[in-house]
Amino acid sequence: MAVTATGSGSIDVASIVSQLMTIESRPLVKLQQQENQAQSRLSAFGRVQSGLDALKSSLDKLRTSSAFSAAQATISGDAATASVNGTAPLGRYAIAVTQLARAQSSASDALADSSAAVGAGSLTLKKPDGTVLGTVAFGGTGQPATLGELRGAINDLAIGVRASIVNDSQGARLVLTAKDTGAANAFSVELAGGAAELAALATPKQTAQDAVFNVNGIDLTSASNTVTGAIEGVTLNLIKAPPAGSAPGTTTNAEVIVGQDAASITGAVRDFVKAFNDLDKLHDELTRYDPNTRTRAILSGDSSMRSLQDSLRTLALGTRTAAAGELTRLADVGIEFQQDGTLKLDEAKFGQVLAADADKVTRLFTTTSSTAAEQGFAVRLGDVVKSFTDADGLIYSRQEGLRASIRALDARQIEMQSRLDRIQERLQREYSKLDALVSAREAQSTALTNALAGLPKLNGSNNN
Repeated sequence: MAVTATGSGSIDVASIVSQLMTIESRPLVKLQQQENQAQSRLSAFGRVQSGLDALKSSLDKLRTSSAFSAAQATISGDAATASVNGTAPLGRYAIAVTQLARAQSSASDALADSSAAVGAGSLTLKKPDGTVLGTVAFGGTGQPATLGELRGAINDLAIGVRASIVNDSQGARLVLTAKDTGAANAFSVELAGGAAELAALATPKQTAQDAVFNVNGIDLTSASNTVTGAIEGVTLNLIKAPPAGSAPGTTTNAEVIVGQDAASITGAVRDFVKAFNDLDKLHDELTRYDPNTRTRAILSGDSSMRSLQDSLRTLALGTRTAAAGELTRLADVGIEFQQDGTLKLDEAKFGQVLAADADKVTRLFTTTSSTAAEQGFAVRLGDVVKSFTDADGLIYSRQEGLRASIRALDARQIEMQSRLDRIQERLQREYSKLDALVSAREAQSTALTNALAGLPKLNGSNNN
């Protein structure tokens, strides 16, 4: 705490007050040290909380059967591609494509360029059932007058038919194309007046059609070449049909195999092992004692940390109660403890057990029961993690306790600092007065000395 020097300098007031305040401030320094310690412990518990959240996230993925039903689609043949977009039943599916879905397209005859005049008239677009989609009048006052302007006016209708201009060796053509494929998205064009070149729009260059295909012998149609629902949980993309003019009944074929996505399942288990090990290593870091330097880590000796590690290790090492023939230990699927207390996943073994009986592996992790010993490991471990992080859990309680302690220490420091400020003011005032008094006495002494020095000397040499 800063001390301002006052007085004439006969007494070093600043130094004296500073030394006295250093002694007076010792209780405040101790409080500050206590708060720093509490802040460090709170930060350490925050890291533990993050580690527990990561472990819980990995366990949440493994405690539901959907994690073990992850599937992937492989395909042979060139008629389609496929991807899994949900929970798909495993199986093989033969795909035969007769025709692909197409969007209708119509084109005008060629005009000179996009700035060519289109005359005066109107263009009406209708649905297959005759419903009017929209009408554009052109060539009149304030109306589109050129091919390019007509294109813009049609697009401004936003009716599911797109207009564009295509340039070829003969000139510029207005092209109308349905936004979506399928027979239901076909359109008709009715022209009144206008340039003769526009009349060709009434005759489609490409007609709208649905995709026609077959899945395992079942005939299907689709307005789009992207098909969902034909195979549960799978999206088919139809990409090739027989060439034009092929004999009736000709198809382009493919086979989709929906199989277990072992890589995804193994990855989820790998994430659990990593999160478990990261938390275990963090525990060792925060509770370590170094006998050589006799130093302790910030949470060394904390009972909640011991309880957390003991609970997780005991469960992971334990055996699940289950019917004969069931998997009962994590070691049964290649998850085993190492000498340093961390887990190791033997991915080759896990893959073999998963391929042999995925249902048993699923139950090992996901079984729920009112009897804890029968529960799957992801369920039991997840519940243990939750018990530590819930509002009444040890880790949460430790953090709340430290926050309360920090608030109390802050309040005590504010109160103590106020008292120290008053003490400093008093000491400053008292020693400044003493400095002034001493300075006055010194001045008087100096004046007296000077006065005595000015008196005549009384000695024998001055007598006649």
